[in-house]
Amino acid sequence: MNKIQGDLIRLALNGDFDVIIHGCNCFCTMGAGIALTIKKVFPEAYKTDLTTKKGSWKKLGTYSVTKVERHGHQIIIVNAYTQFHYASGPANKADYNAIRVFLNSICRFLRKMLIEISAQLYNPSPSP
Repeated sequence: MNKIQGDLIRLALNGDFDVIIHGCNCFCTMGAGIALTIKKVFPEAYKTDLTTKKGSWKKLGTYSVTKVERHGHQIIIVNAYTQFHYASGPANKADYNAIRVFLNSICRFLRKMLIEISAQLYNPSPSP
């Protein structure tokens, strides 16, 4: 596995990678940590979060996806609902079962996305 150190947002904006996955609570706040930075830099991700039901236990383990474009580069932002309450203080609010469920489902989503991209690369539609 390659290990990259640096500013996650800056690296994404520079085109070093095209998917950001971050953990969110189920209350549509994105008010601290990396979620707050994503909310400020990619408000589209926050707007997508707001389309989900605030405070729903059913969100745990699920995710919402936003595609944004910056500097000619498409970035996919995944809001992973991995904790119910927002965190305050040193207590860990992560729900490990929600993380497991999310990881299983995001793997299926990304695999499907890669298959679709591969199909487009190898079978481009004819130009008019």
